Amino acid sequence: INKQNEGIELETNIHITTERKNLAWRAAELFFETMDLKAGVKIKLIKNLPLSAGLAGGSGNAAAVLWALNKLYKTDLSLSELQEIGASLGADIPFCLQGGTLLAEGIGDQLTKLPDLPQYYIVLVKPNQSVSTQRIYQSLTNDMFGERYSSGLIQRLRANLDISAACGNVLQGVTSMMIAEIDLWQERMLHEGAKASIMSGSGPTVFGLFAEKTDAIQFCQKWKDRKRWIAWTTPVSTGLSQVKE
Repeated sequence: INKQNEGIELETNIHITTERKNLAWRAAELFFETMDLKAGVKIKLIKNLPLSAGLAGGSGNAAAVLWALNKLYKTDLSLSELQEIGASLGADIPFCLQGGTLLAEGIGDQLTKLPDLPQYYIVLVKPNQSVSTQRIYQSLTNDMFGERYSSGLIQRLRANLDISAACGNVLQGVTSMMIAEIDLWQERMLHEGAKASIMSGSGPTVFGLFAEKTDAIQFCQKWKDRKRWIAWTTPVSTGLSQVKE
């Protein structure tokens, strides 16, 4: 990300919109408007997450732009001030700015810090299908909601207990009716050593918590091909950090 006198330029490594529909572009525009800055920026966006995966990839990009512009233009905005700007673009952006293990309430912008996750190796698989987030939420019914997952998970985190039995996602029952492969990947992960496996967000990505790094790597190697996106990662305690190229 680099300064320029005026205008916003966005370059990406994949074919996505690079104008006002892109969250990274809109984040830059909103930052300059909020700070009343007559300036511009050139952004090079290298996307590693697949599109429409239920992994907040677009929100993470927008969060990174806000964070970087705050540093680049030395505007000294606090985390909460950046989150306030981000929340007007998307409910996941405040979460992505803060990072770590958080309880999200309200529309997702009311965040409470929780103890860090235990050391797991997290495998993610996105089937070669996508689904509309709007359609998923429109398919929810009132009886699907409740605190049976979140409250149990929070209690176990705070007591430093195994969290695998408390993992769940009410949206999975909806999305899996549209993409049957979701349940298949959950079963595969559990069969091959994952302590827990559920869908991420509104899907269709499924993730599994593996205790051993070798098991996570072996799973990825076994199932990696062009029909799906698959990767492994580990939990982090922050949202954003600067890395040297």
